[in-house]
Amino acid sequence: MNIHALGQHVLFGKVGHFLIILSFVSSLAACMAYYIATINRNDVIKSHPWISFGRKMYILHAVSVLGVLGSLLLIIHNHFFEYKYVWEHTSMSLPAYYQFSAMWSGQEGSTLLWMFWHGILGCVLIFKAREWESPVLTIVALAQVMLGSMLLGIYFFGYKLGSSPFALIKDTMDIPIYKMNPDWVPEDGTGLNPSLQNYWMVIHPPTLFLGFAACTIPAAFAIASLWVRNFTDWVKPVLPWSLFALMILGTGILMGGAWAYEALSFGGFWAWDPVENASLVPWLVLAAGIHTLMAYKHTGYSLHATYLFFIGSFLLVLYSSFLTKSGVLGDASVHSFTDMGMSGQLVVTLLVFIIPAVYLFVERMYKKQIPSKKEEEELSSREFWLFIGSLIFIFASVHIIVLTSFPVINKIFNSKLAPPSDIKSHYNNVQIWMAVLVALGSAATQFFKYKKSDTIKIIKQLVPVNILSVVLSIAAVVAYRLYSPAFILLVFCGFFSIFANTQYVFQVLKGKWKIAGGSVSHIGFAVMLIGILISQGRQEVLSVNKFGIDYGKGFSDKDIAENVLLYQNEPEQMGKYRVTYLGDSTSTQNIYFNVRYEELDKNGNVRNDFILHPNILFNSKMGNNPVPSTRKTLGSDLYTHITSAPLREDGSEVPSSTDETYTISVGDTITASRCMVVLEGINPDAEIKGFEKKPKDIAIGARMKYISLDTTYYIEPVYLVREVFATSIPAKVEDKNVSFSLVKILTEENKLQILVEQKLNKYIIMKAIRFPLINVLWLGCFIMVSGILMSILRRKRENRPD
Repeated sequence: MNIHALGQHVLFGKVGHFLIILSFVSSLAACMAYYIATINRNDVIKSHPWISFGRKMYILHAVSVLGVLGSLLLIIHNHFFEYKYVWEHTSMSLPAYYQFSAMWSGQEGSTLLWMFWHGILGCVLIFKAREWESPVLTIVALAQVMLGSMLLGIYFFGYKLGSSPFALIKDTMDIPIYKMNPDWVPEDGTGLNPSLQNYWMVIHPPTLFLGFAACTIPAAFAIASLWVRNFTDWVKPVLPWSLFALMILGTGILMGGAWAYEALSFGGFWAWDPVENASLVPWLVLAAGIHTLMAYKHTGYSLHATYLFFIGSFLLVLYSSFLTKSGVLGDASVHSFTDMGMSGQLVVTLLVFIIPAVYLFVERMYKKQIPSKKEEEELSSREFWLFIGSLIFIFASVHIIVLTSFPVINKIFNSKLAPPSDIKSHYNNVQIWMAVLVALGSAATQFFKYKKSDTIKIIKQLVPVNILSVVLSIAAVVAYRLYSPAFILLVFCGFFSIFANTQYVFQVLKGKWKIAGGSVSHIGFAVMLIGILISQGRQEVLSVNKFGIDYGKGFSDKDIAENVLLYQNEPEQMGKYRVTYLGDSTSTQNIYFNVRYEELDKNGNVRNDFILHPNILFNSKMGNNPVPSTRKTLGSDLYTHITSAPLREDGSEVPSSTDETYTISVGDTITASRCMVVLEGINPDAEIKGFEKKPKDIAIGARMKYISLDTTYYIEPVYLVREVFATSIPAKVEDKNVSFSLVKILTEENKLQILVEQKLNKYIIMKAIRFPLINVLWLGCFIMVSGILMSILRRKRENRPD
């Protein structure tokens, strides 16, 4: 009997941990079985039993991973806070649908999610890969072995391998209470990070990790091809897999952008965060690989590059995992985890794939076994421009990954490299030219034929869409004042790509949409670029701080300039809107602020009005998290978020009235709510409105200048002495809910004591931004993903056996 487990649910953890070990062992067995089958592939009698055994082990592994996921969800759903993972990422008040987000919010859960998708995709490969099953599954199973080792949470020769999601708090944290009560269990968890409590976080991580897992498949085919020295037959099966990886990873990245736009308060969808960059780079490299694969498929060129790009994409996914999980980024990213002591294991995982992949590639290349053509491509050939386009993708990737890796470089070489101070502008200024070149290439390359083309004929073909693009570009540039040369070129290239690809579909493909996936994805990419440019380049901050109010510490100069102070029921003009803070309401963990927008016409009449509800998600343990609210229309989004509100740390409101006494001399100033007063003099014979003084009364007045944002006048609180009694008669400013009383005269110091009583109106400090045509961006994303899906379906049809 375990006396230290009374009232605890250790059985669930033991089952979960057993399943982790089972999944690790079965993946190792599957890897070894498929490896033996591969090296004996020319002997069916020897290889077949190993393939059969490998299949069983891999399916057992996939089922085990599913069981681990189920066990984790079970302890989360039942609030078993004795488990560290449950305690760190959930709480009693966490809604049931966010329990899924909690599953993959930690390092262990995200690794498990990655393994889950590998398990599913591996099972599909068992039935679909045919002659490529054993070498490809060897690579995939090896990936599962390495990922599974990160969940073991066991010591191996004194080194801790991985971290188990089923570890108990008492086994991992040195908390004194366990010395007094070994069975102590926290009553509640610390809760899920507020920024993750968004519906996008329920679907974005699974999609992104499916994309990561899918990137393994093209790389596995590439390594398998080098391994078994079959350099041509892998092209046909790998194409739909690579397109699938491109589509899913791209969708996952875009979902992350949508989450950032809706849930975070930086006012955009892409911040060039290091972890964002680390997920974008594999996508760019994979896109480069697909283009060189197409060139190889039709002409025999670019096979070397295809190997490098497919394998590189997978290695960059692993590198992305290293950046996220090793803690090397520190505070440089909002997405990174803290170091759990697995940096060495992550590096080993990288090396396990880098070393054999590099060896196979170099050895096969050195022996000239990889097919290649001696003659150079024609400049007028499609394969040449496909290769140039791929190089642009690679250049963009190198630029991003090098800057992102500065913390890693500094750690390895003890250097002090620092990114540019305005890193966001730096990325934008470089990558916009990459976007221009990619859009231009996607417009023209399809008109080139493989091997050789008539360049003059292509130029003539594209003249009409060139003219149309110029006309529309001028209209867009003038309408949205996009006068930067880079902006002008990007707008033109975007329109040119849209029209040229449309022309290609109807003129060359004769309107056969089933084979137009590439053109459609190019159109979507170009539409997306135009949407990004206009929505970001012409975004308009409405909440201009016209009075230059200093909001104090925590506000940068930019924040001060772009945030406005709104008192309850006191409207402010912001652009064409009259904006009023109406009040707030509380719902469970959210405090909603009701902000009314009234759109005015030229005569000041209201022609449209609506209410937004930006809120603050209260979390006493992790801090309050502002959640924006956005008004979506076809032409633009109006984005609003609360930057500051008078709340205590526990989320309750601060007192609504205050009183304070000031001791001042003539010339001194007192600052009060929305005003200030200056003591200009002392009146020894003050008059009191509505009050008849007696001959022996002494009435001393404090002559004060009252100054507010919209008016200035004089007020005079009076100190009245009648016989032996003294009375203060305050000066009240009714519309501002503030009064001033002269409560004491310090004759020896020549000073007065003034009591200021004020009722504080509720207020918020908020930011409002208008994003024009941001729906064009989302439309472009949808079209691009649809185009890739059309390409996948086309390749699947082509791969069907006759």
